[in-house]
Amino acid sequence: MKNHSQTIINICFAICITMYIIQNDKLNEQVESLNIGLIKTLYSDYNTAFIKNDFPRIASHFEAPVNFASNGIIAEKQKDVVKRYQAMKANIQEGYAYSVTGDVTIKRQSDNSYLLCADFTRFNKKKEVLFEGRAEYQWVNIPDKGWKMNYLKGIDRGSNSECFLL
Repeated sequence: MKNHSQTIINICFAICITMYIIQNDKLNEQVESLNIGLIKTLYSDYNTAFIKNDFPRIASHFEAPVNFASNGIIAEKQKDVVKRYQAMKANIQEGYAYSVTGDVTIKRQSDNSYLLCADFTRFNKKKEVLFEGRAEYQWVNIPDKGWKMNYLKGIDRGSNSECFLL
């Protein structure tokens, strides 16, 4: 009888652990889905700010220091992020009017970071294509601040189709 009781206890314990694991996996999937949705929303706001030359709003989506990996520049403070974007927009393709985002892929890198890879196209006022590109953005969850970028890099559109930090 004692062996049967222990077997029953072990089976119940195994069922409880299995149910906990299943519930935890479902919760993790829900949290990841929420994080990805929020990052997409924040990225959309960043793009709107970029088009409107709203440099403080652009910088609000970053947490310094920020690695502008394409140029090997590190923006140590928020004001450096603003200056970097002012310089970037001053040297953007002549006639630039707006950008349109194409494919966006977001992949979890760790519990508190995601990599967003996005294709984009820049147009002039006549809706003519000026430039087609792809960029990577590292998003990290900063306590009391939420999701912020701390890394970005322009890459060839044909590269990094799997969206992972190179």
